[in-house]
Amino acid sequence: MSSLTTLEAWARWARLKKYRIEVTYGVYVFTPMEKFFFWTIFCFLFTVISFAAILYTQRNVFLLIRYASIYVSGDGVTNAVSNLLPKSNAALSLSHSGITSLAETMGGATNSQVP
Repeated sequence: MSSLTTLEAWARWARLKKYRIEVTYGVYVFTPMEKFFFWTIFCFLFTVISFAAILYTQRNVFLLIRYASIYVSGDGVTNAVSNLLPKSNAALSLSHSGITSLAETMGGATNSQVP
C-alpha cells in the first residue's frame, strides 16, 4: 500500500469518524433534511464544547495545581475548605468555634423585615 500524505490520512480518518457516527446513531436512514439538522446540531455542539474546553482548561489546571499544593504542603484540609467557601454572608461559615449552623446564622434575621 502506498504511503498516505498527512492531509490524505486526516481526510480518511475524518471520513471513518463520520461513518462511525452515521452507523452508531442511525443517521444513514435519515432524510436529507434530517441529516442537515443532525449535522448542524452536532457541529454546533462540538464547536461549543471544544471552545469551552480550550478556554477553561488552563484555569482549571491552575486551580487543580493550587489545591493539590495546599494538600501537599500540609496547610490542612480546614484551610483548603475555608478558601472554597465564601468569606461573608455565608449560610454555613467557618468561625473560631467551628462551623456555625444555618439556624445560628439566620437567628439574627428573624425580625429583619419588621419596621
